[in-house]
Amino acid sequence: MIKNSNINQMKNRYHENKLSHIFLIETNNKEMALNDVLQIIKYINCPKTYEEECQKCNICHLIESNTLPTLFVIYPDGQAIKKSQMEELKFFFTHKPYVSKYNTYVINDAEKFNASSANTILKFIEEPEENIIGFLITNNKENVISTIKSRCELIKCYYEEKSSEILNEELFQKAISYIYDVEIIKNKSILINKKIIDSRLDKNQMIQFFQIILQIYLDLLNGSLHYTNLNKLKTLSVTEIIQRIQLINEIIDKLNYNVNINLLLDYYVLSLED
Repeated sequence: MIKNSNINQMKNRYHENKLSHIFLIETNNKEMALNDVLQIIKYINCPKTYEEECQKCNICHLIESNTLPTLFVIYPDGQAIKKSQMEELKFFFTHKPYVSKYNTYVINDAEKFNASSANTILKFIEEPEENIIGFLITNNKENVISTIKSRCELIKCYYEEKSSEILNEELFQKAISYIYDVEIIKNKSILINKKIIDSRLDKNQMIQFFQIILQIYLDLLNGSLHYTNLNKLKTLSVTEIIQRIQLINEIIDKLNYNVNINLLLDYYVLSLED
């Protein structure tokens, strides 16, 4: 179900044939916005009459598993969206869509374009080919490079949250980012852990942080992981997943005592590398 009314209105514009070729989604919750955007992508690509939980075609399943050949979802490579990622996107869409109605792409953290990547994608945006629709997601449109921002249709996409839910969401996003850096990007552990230390989580928050990580690996073990940027975790064997679950439980146990958090985080990352 689409939770934001502004994104939901795209359904009407789709039927009126008034969809823009590129949207800039400004939001206070990038994960929820991404989920809503993916729902819209399901809707506009449905070969029949779209229904939630519909089993009539395979489009929704492919989008959920991030395996739809005509959908390209991009996250920053480290601290920036890089030129090579934009070149790959342009090459990806050199052919017309053959599985779905549209070639669609989603660029997360659009504020992380640098000059090189922005210039690479600019012509692609300025001279859009038929049947290509893009969605850029950011938490602050003012931080998006102006040449990109000026060519997008802005959609404000805000979600109501209680203060405790906001804190939980922040911890959740930190946990997702941490797993992504450690397991997929494989940045140097000192840089990964410095981001967590600098966020100054107290002991209870750190425990909650690792409990979220634990739940993500439990979801992976149960075959219910649905975070598209963590799909590469699905290549882990059952034994490797169980080893991670045991390690996280050990970390949580140690956090209940006065353990040096810097050393504990380094222990966690080094244990994953063994």
